[in-house]
Amino acid sequence: MPMNQLRRDPVSGRWTIITLDKPVISDLISPNHREEESVENCPFCEGNEHMTPPEIMALRNDGFGPNKSGWRIRVIPDKKPVLQIYGEVNNRGMGMYDVLDGIGAHEIVIETPKHNETFVDLSEDQIAEIYWTFKERILDLKEDARLRYILVHKNYGEAVGLTTNHSYSFIIGTPITPKRVKDKLVNARDYFQFKERCIFCDIINQELSDQERIILEDEKFIALAPFASRRPFEVWILPRKHEAFYELTSEYRALANLTKEVLIRVYKLLQEPDYIMALYSGPNIKAGRRRGYWQSLERDFHWHIELMPRLRTYSSFEISAGFPINSVPPEYAASLLRNIS
Repeated sequence: MPMNQLRRDPVSGRWTIITLDKPVISDLISPNHREEESVENCPFCEGNEHMTPPEIMALRNDGFGPNKSGWRIRVIPDKKPVLQIYGEVNNRGMGMYDVLDGIGAHEIVIETPKHNETFVDLSEDQIAEIYWTFKERILDLKEDARLRYILVHKNYGEAVGLTTNHSYSFIIGTPITPKRVKDKLVNARDYFQFKERCIFCDIINQELSDQERIILEDEKFIALAPFASRRPFEVWILPRKHEAFYELTSEYRALANLTKEVLIRVYKLLQEPDYIMALYSGPNIKAGRRRGYWQSLERDFHWHIELMPRLRTYSSFEISAGFPINSVPPEYAASLLRNIS
């Protein structure tokens, strides 16, 4: 399989992963109807461990060996990774264009051995174990100084193929900082340089004062509809305590409780919508400090989770201009989610 490439658009500054395998065009076209796969054909189900690459790590019950049954959570490499762990970045020019080899990490966290069990169906203890697994993988991947950023994300209802009805997340480590993440980091740094305060902490304090966009809160975390929400019913979950790095927190059970309650409310109100959920932690200090980046990172950034229901497609204006249109004011969205019973 040829090595994929990361290519930089010189106009926008955006990087794109170009997969160099020639695709089957029919595989790119979403079918109007997908038949549900059986447990026998699902590579993520317990008992089908032989259908996946060897596991990277797993949480197992006592007495069960690797790559066999008896696991609760299992982490595996993606069978067709967009980025590969072996090799060098090979930063080079291609005429006026910048190109890197497709070095990185592409892992799947299988969140349950059971088929047709969604994230919201899991117990708080199970979700806490998933969050702990994310921490372990982030810490391990950040030992690799080639990787500048580790992004954990999941989607529900969008996947095409055999894995549609099994709960899982992706972990992708990249040799560059994704543009949207870099924008967050730069804005947080600039705000700190101007005010000597964390922008996320100021947001939390403002929202607690206003109380208009708060959805849920407890002693450890807060869930809110962001002031400039990009999409209807966008939700952010943030720790009340200032923490730049998710992997250094220890409040996985409290985070699991709040996440599940938010998802239950979203499911009830929006009738089990498709959604995307992403975890934004601080970047890899081993890579950034080597280049002189992110000198005030521990004080200016604040890890958080973003939940984005997928209720409609983007309009041509939004795609062309990169300018979101949100038809549901966040204050109204928060009130609906806050008051649903």
